[in-house]
Amino acid sequence: MNQPWVGRRLPRVNDDAPLHGAGCYVDDVDPPGTWHAAIIRSPVAHGLLRGFDASAVPDGVVVLGPHELRRAAPGELPVLWILGNQRQRTTPLVDEHLRAVGQPIGIVIAASRYAAEDAAEAVVADIDELDAVTTMDAALAPGASLLYPELGTNVLCDFDAGDDAGHTDAVFAAADRTLSTTVHVGRVHGLPIEPRGIVAVPSRDGSLTVTTSTQTAHAVRDVLCAVLGMRRSQIRVVAPDVGGGFGLKDHLYEDEIMVAIAALHLKRPVKWIEDRHESFLATTHARDETHDVEVAFDDDGTLLGLRVGARRNAGARFAIFGGGPLFTAFGVLPGPYRWKAVTCRGALVATNTMSTGAYRGFGQTQAALVRERVVDLVAAHLGRDPVDLRTQNMIGPDELPYRTRTFLEYDSGDYPRALRRAAELIAASVPPDDGRVRGVGYCSYVQMSGIGPSDDNELIGLEIGGFESADIVMEPDATVRVATGVSPHGQGLETTMAQLVADRLGIGPDQVELVWGDTDHTPYSAYGTAASRSMAVGGGAAVLAAGKLATKLASIAAEMLEASPADIVLDDGLATVAGTTVSIPIAAVAHRAWQGFRLPDRMEPGLRAVHTYDPTSATFSYATHACRVAVDVATGAVEVEDYVVVNDCGTIVNPMIVEGQIHGAVAQGLGAALLEEIVYDDHGQPQSSTMLDYHVPVTSSLPDLTIEHLMHPSPHTPGGMKGMGEGGTNGAFAAVVNAIVAALPGADWSQLRTPLVPSRVWEHIVAGRAHRAEPASDEA
Repeated sequence: MNQPWVGRRLPRVNDDAPLHGAGCYVDDVDPPGTWHAAIIRSPVAHGLLRGFDASAVPDGVVVLGPHELRRAAPGELPVLWILGNQRQRTTPLVDEHLRAVGQPIGIVIAASRYAAEDAAEAVVADIDELDAVTTMDAALAPGASLLYPELGTNVLCDFDAGDDAGHTDAVFAAADRTLSTTVHVGRVHGLPIEPRGIVAVPSRDGSLTVTTSTQTAHAVRDVLCAVLGMRRSQIRVVAPDVGGGFGLKDHLYEDEIMVAIAALHLKRPVKWIEDRHESFLATTHARDETHDVEVAFDDDGTLLGLRVGARRNAGARFAIFGGGPLFTAFGVLPGPYRWKAVTCRGALVATNTMSTGAYRGFGQTQAALVRERVVDLVAAHLGRDPVDLRTQNMIGPDELPYRTRTFLEYDSGDYPRALRRAAELIAASVPPDDGRVRGVGYCSYVQMSGIGPSDDNELIGLEIGGFESADIVMEPDATVRVATGVSPHGQGLETTMAQLVADRLGIGPDQVELVWGDTDHTPYSAYGTAASRSMAVGGGAAVLAAGKLATKLASIAAEMLEASPADIVLDDGLATVAGTTVSIPIAAVAHRAWQGFRLPDRMEPGLRAVHTYDPTSATFSYATHACRVAVDVATGAVEVEDYVVVNDCGTIVNPMIVEGQIHGAVAQGLGAALLEEIVYDDHGQPQSSTMLDYHVPVTSSLPDLTIEHLMHPSPHTPGGMKGMGEGGTNGAFAAVVNAIVAALPGADWSQLRTPLVPSRVWEHIVAGRAHRAEPASDEA
């Protein structure tokens, strides 16, 4: 047999078009007669809308205010993750109670974008401004202004996870030592290169076609139907080329629904393209969490217990997955270590800021930082090498599968081996002696990916299924179309899905076409592409469907070659009788199938296979990241000099694409650790609303990466794949922070706050000096 296509470093087949400016993005879609929309947004962080006056808008421009929009939208936007004591389960399309700068309150439609935006400035909103609360501390203070007075609190949800508090208290009481620390995780923005956008085209029969930059076409249709009261058959959603998502495009937003309403109202196409300023204002942010952490351990370094109280700034209202990111952080908090107890208490706090939602990592990035900071804290306290302490407490390969204190069952791998190899690689380089101080930081993590099965989603309050489907057709010329519900926006699925299917059908990947992003032509997917599910679940469905098709091909070929189906080998475009040179082109077999001539056992003509795969378990990829940083103690400036990753994502379909995902994710993790932060002033006005004041990594600020792979296939996924798209972010965030702390052991890190921009690093250094200079207090 020829070398399998899975495992080869094939170039991505879809790169040529975008690199040459030939892609088709939402803004390239311009149906005849299209009008353009501008969104009217709240200029204040907190207030009551008393009036909406569009009388000064020029003729030929249409304005839909809160009353018109509400009449057109009988339903509300769902919150799909219900946790613990949750006080918000849906959110309205429009609301006269304004809770954040940028909240959409109306829409203007005109013949050009210029005219629409100009007219929007003529609309006068009469607002009674209220006191704003922009931080969790302010929102929880006695007498704080309430965003939802009917709730009597600014806490939208609170819940527990892990062990019973009594059990954990007993573990802590029996421990030799305990330590505590606080980690503040800054608010960030995912910043896809293409902002959001939508084109809504109504038909004469009242149906609607929506083209939008989304990760999940079917979920967009679901929400449109729920809010507008339309049937699924009346709405078609198309995702063209999508310029990045990172979780920000995993749901439909209020302003996008307003565009659909405008199109139905005007009976003509309406288009809206978000600009970068709007993206900072009104596309979900992420993180903004405070974790108070306690760790229990013995004198010999054995880790015993974790106790975490965490708060997450939910913003003005829940995003579609509510408290899901914080719940997920708690779930993966144990990481690759043994613990006797883990207890978590979480709260989601409403503030007058933009909602926080999904972003690459979905809580797992924060969990890695919290846990790995604690492990380093214990190592420093005991005077132990952090690699040695990690190795002592790591779950070994012979202990897998392993059930954690948060009820996850890890599948396969060798966590200590990844750590050892990363330590070897980072130690191999010798830094220069240039007067800066240096430190090495580590992050070992286990990533939950390929979320499922559906029944488990129901148990944890997630109100969507975890299955994916594949619909595969082989044409008479042996070319293949694979329709999938997952939706690529940079992952290279057009290449990797083709590799999976080609191996099972005995053809080349160039004969396989992926069909995606169209609710009329793809199987239903509640998730689309999110949670590192594309290969583990979408790919699993494709493997099983292709297997069904291969079985049918072999049966027909056996009839044609007068052999047993069990002896037919599909490879290199041929159906061959095993151990012989007797063969027939697979295209000839496909042609026979579509003729329907002399098919075995009254087989149904044609070549089509459909499979819906509901996974029996999530998958658990893992890695260790290690990096060296250099810090200028006079300024706090940090340079990441060297970076290594040892990664295991099960079966590697395409190493080049996996490494590309790691490179991009490491850049995002590094950005969150060192540069990126969304800031509001005390009045709720955003101070980070342009690229001039929101800084992201550039090529010159990124180190060269050394990447090595381990491979322990998933025992659950057909094909053995595990999800990995988010893992690089999880590891980089914590590794970089830990490296800075290691470089500056004399600084005060008791209230660590990311990002560690130079001024903040310098403040930690100064605080450490002041702390050491304080006289010891007298003991009573």
